[in-house]
Amino acid sequence: MIRSIRSVPFGDYRANCYALMSGGQTLVVDPGAEPGLLLDWLGDVSVAAIVLTHCHSDHIGVVNEVVAATGAPVWCGRQDVAALADPHLSGFDEVGLDYRVTGVGRGLKDGDMVEWGDHGLRVLEVPGHTPGSICLVDDDIIVTGDTLFAQGIGRSDFIRGNGTDLERSLARIGSLPSGLEILPGHGARSTLGVEKERDRFLGGNPRSGHTATGEATA
Repeated sequence: MIRSIRSVPFGDYRANCYALMSGGQTLVVDPGAEPGLLLDWLGDVSVAAIVLTHCHSDHIGVVNEVVAATGAPVWCGRQDVAALADPHLSGFDEVGLDYRVTGVGRGLKDGDMVEWGDHGLRVLEVPGHTPGSICLVDDDIIVTGDTLFAQGIGRSDFIRGNGTDLERSLARIGSLPSGLEILPGHGARSTLGVEKERDRFLGGNPRSGHTATGEATA
């Protein structure tokens, strides 16, 4: 089981980095910015792997530094592997950087298990925000990246985004148990049941509707 879940938002876009601890090992999700601060926050934990929910710069900007410090492998959705090494597709070129993540050890597909310590999370492919966007889910939590937030959904107007795919992915997430705790890429945590009541794309009984290009944060 997961013994603890720590998270801190880093960088100008306040992207959440997660450290999920199980069986003496830590799974790091979306190390995105401020390498010195992020590595200090991680401390001397044993990092089993780095998992990326998608290829955008604010979620991948400290991957190389974490790899250098820990030797951990990098895993991401199979459709975003090439984009990690392309500053135009990741968005680094917009801020004048040539940061590239190469050497991805595993391109994750639907139904794969991300296992570390004595726990595992199932991969859901959720294209829309990017073609390779993924969620990670077990009986208690769902890590949603920039696909779903508290009071918002992901944007589909970035390069390679697709609104139709995003709507399908959100409907799929909405079919999951309402008790799941949402660990989003930005902002506060929520539960799937609460978000089903807010958002028509999740197939619940919404009090409001978000557009498929409206994201709660960056």
